[in-house]
Amino acid sequence: MSAEQQEKVIGTHSGQFHCDEALACFMLRQTNEFKGAKVIRSRDPKVLDPLPILVDVGAQYIPEQHRYDHHQRGFFETFDDKHDIKLSSAGLVYKHFGREIIANVLQFSLDDPRINVIFPKLYDEFIKAIDAVDNGIEAYDLGEGVKPRYVAKTTLSHRVGYLQPAWNDPQPASLDDLFEEAVSLTGSEFLRALKFIALSWLPAREMVLEALQERHNIHGSGQVVLFNNSCPWKEHLMILEKELGLIEPHQQIL
Repeated sequence: MSAEQQEKVIGTHSGQFHCDEALACFMLRQTNEFKGAKVIRSRDPKVLDPLPILVDVGAQYIPEQHRYDHHQRGFFETFDDKHDIKLSSAGLVYKHFGREIIANVLQFSLDDPRINVIFPKLYDEFIKAIDAVDNGIEAYDLGEGVKPRYVAKTTLSHRVGYLQPAWNDPQPASLDDLFEEAVSLTGSEFLRALKFIALSWLPAREMVLEALQERHNIHGSGQVVLFNNSCPWKEHLMILEKELGLIEPHQQIL
């Protein structure tokens, strides 16, 4: 076995980098198998083929062999059958390792039921946009001749792009060093989004769910929902009413 196979190593492509593989590498470093792994950036098959995992390079999607590329012809993998955005390498890594990553970061057990709620929420709120941008998918369907009223250039994907050396920089920094900056940037925002969902959004959802389950104890009609504490409730109420099959809207929120 080669030295690269014995140590923890992640392979990705060299040259210009993007948000998706930077985030993919960060997420893999949150797993047990690739914690603290170094990243080898290359396009040489002789360098990449022996490595235990490849992301965003290699033109193969074979999870059993830890090959997670999305550029090859015929690739149409999505997060699940409810989504239609093609995955980037970030989405692929999240799809296959996301539950473990959430558990490790939050110090949950893998069978903690909260992961079942956080996992799809974090994809929709954070990962999906990175998948879409990397695959050139616009947020809105713009008809012929229709132009957006403004263009946002402050997304995470754009900010990773700004880390690239300028074309006319006489002494550009090492791309490998800049890539590690991108890994750090995407990782810090991933962790912030995950912790917000787990530590703020989810507790509010649980509070609203508890109030809905207790509504008949508050009033026999079941039309009165009482919160014992203040929380952001509107989004959760609408979603949970649908999930619970509650047809009649609640008339009083206390």
